[in-house]
Amino acid sequence: MPIAAASNTADAEFALARKLWEQSDVVRCETILRDLLAREPGHENATWLLAKLLQTQGQLDAASATVFEWCRMHDFHPQHSQRGAEFIQQCHRQGLADKLCEDTLARHPTSAAFLALAGHVAREVGDFARARARYLAALDANVDLDRIFVLGALAHTLRYESAGHADFVRFTTHFADSDAAPRARAATGFGLAKAYDDIGDFRSAARILREANALVHAQQSWSSSDWQKFVAQRMSERVAPVRVAIPADFVPVFVLGLPRTGTTLTATRIARNARARDRGELRTLRFIAEQLIAGEHLQDANAIEEAAALYFAHARQDDAPATWYIDQDPLNFRYLHVIAAMFPQARIVLCRRDRRDTALSLWCQDFAHEDCGFAYDFADIAGYMAGFDELVTHWQRTLSISIHVCDYEDFVADPDAALAGLRGFIGMPSTETGAGEPAAPINSSSIWQARQPVYTRSVGRWRAYAPFIPELMSFPSRL
Repeated sequence: MPIAAASNTADAEFALARKLWEQSDVVRCETILRDLLAREPGHENATWLLAKLLQTQGQLDAASATVFEWCRMHDFHPQHSQRGAEFIQQCHRQGLADKLCEDTLARHPTSAAFLALAGHVAREVGDFARARARYLAALDANVDLDRIFVLGALAHTLRYESAGHADFVRFTTHFADSDAAPRARAATGFGLAKAYDDIGDFRSAARILREANALVHAQQSWSSSDWQKFVAQRMSERVAPVRVAIPADFVPVFVLGLPRTGTTLTATRIARNARARDRGELRTLRFIAEQLIAGEHLQDANAIEEAAALYFAHARQDDAPATWYIDQDPLNFRYLHVIAAMFPQARIVLCRRDRRDTALSLWCQDFAHEDCGFAYDFADIAGYMAGFDELVTHWQRTLSISIHVCDYEDFVADPDAALAGLRGFIGMPSTETGAGEPAAPINSSSIWQARQPVYTRSVGRWRAYAPFIPELMSFPSRL
């Protein structure tokens, strides 16, 4: 067949596949795309549509492998690799994204933006030294700091021992630059405050944090009244339960609570079992719940069962099968009624921490998601905590689902005892049968802390800041 005719045929097949995709006919769409790619493996649009289709079906290994192979066929061209690495990163296959970045860097000069991306991926797989090298290379290549917050990320690649470290000059210079974008300055400010905290200069850390939080708060408003309405609406809702478990031996474990209460630490430790899979902050549950609520489908049993099947596909994915699937999105507490309806066999781990330490930790963190827009103002933090308490109390009173409370202070004081209690509650063996397996990637706000050995220095941390942040004294120690 002449090249032009083959190309026209491929374009017509792709157009049909895209139409089927838009009609949600994924089976026929996938068949056409695979047939097309068998003949023209370099077809860009078909490759990316197939990858997206696989991603939406929870086949994240296959989706990531499809994109990686396409980048390899194009000799890891940096432009293709950047797009590919970002996609694979979204699929939570950071190990493969890391390989893609490193293979690309070994073959080609790259942009500063690509170097920054390589740093992010290296940090997510826990290689902080290599992440630091990539970030420094991005800075040397004049990365756009207004768009890519490299300095804030750089601060979370090591623990500082002295204000004489060269990073302090980098951070203070950019933070003081009035020509820089306010949001970018704030990101650097959070990094600078972390560096001051490392060396025990809490006065300076508090001063920088107050300015950085103010910069974000001025640009990213949070409505406490909207949050109160949200809580009231959730408390008024009832959800139709599934009639048959999907499947009966699937045990999702939801580790949730206020952000910065140890959810990532708890999830990563209980996941050290060969029959467990840590899915990180999956975000699928919140998407499903929001769709059910917006479509007024909470009382539709068929819709709930379809939603349960969708969540199962995204939790199960296409790697080796397991028994326990761990979802560590802390904000899943907002939709516990949906979890209980879809998965009555689910296990809920509710993380708690001293409210003063929690408030301080929230105020010290630069969050990427607007759902945490309350974290930049102490009044908003207090209001969010009040709504959390009200909602969780309501769930505990009205839902028949297993909930285990895990106190951060008890966990770090005696991890073995805390883990034994957690494993018993979940139904896991008492020992870490998969401790030798590679650690799951971490892309939550606790990316640095959760990679460190369990430590107790964060317990009562608020006391060092109380002289400089008196607002902390207004928070109770517990609910």
